[in-house]
Amino acid sequence: MCPKENNLEEKVKSLYEIMQEEKVEEINIKSPDIKLHIKRKNYSKPCTEKVLPSSARSSSVAESEVEVNESEPAVAGETIKSPITGVFYRSPSPTSPMFVNEGDVVDSGKTLCIIEAMKVMNEIKATEKVKIVKILVENGQPVNSQQDLFSVEKL
Repeated sequence: MCPKENNLEEKVKSLYEIMQEEKVEEINIKSPDIKLHIKRKNYSKPCTEKVLPSSARSSSVAESEVEVNESEPAVAGETIKSPITGVFYRSPSPTSPMFVNEGDVVDSGKTLCIIEAMKVMNEIKATEKVKIVKILVENGQPVNSQQDLFSVEKL
């Protein structure tokens, strides 16, 4: 095991021990490198976060329920996925026009939607020029990390 993985394992163990001492039932941690959700065993709320990397699971954490999210079935062709778990919005406000519609051609950097996570509005932008073939999520619906949001055609 490399030193970085060992350090991560120690941090996860430490978090779990703090959870036990403080009687915390579950904890979410999100950063660019890792998404971690730890839930103590006798807690009934379902866990749906991805855990990365898998080497972060230790023997003491194995006692907790850690599950990998199973997202919607994959769509054929190119898709744009949600980078985070949250609520999908097609416009900045209920009275504003939609960012994109099916059939629109958008340039790189154009905002496609917003994912609200923990009261923070996260703009999801096109990384290249694409045509929106199909919008796969209804406005206001919850989405999981890595869930397909748009079926697209690269241009």
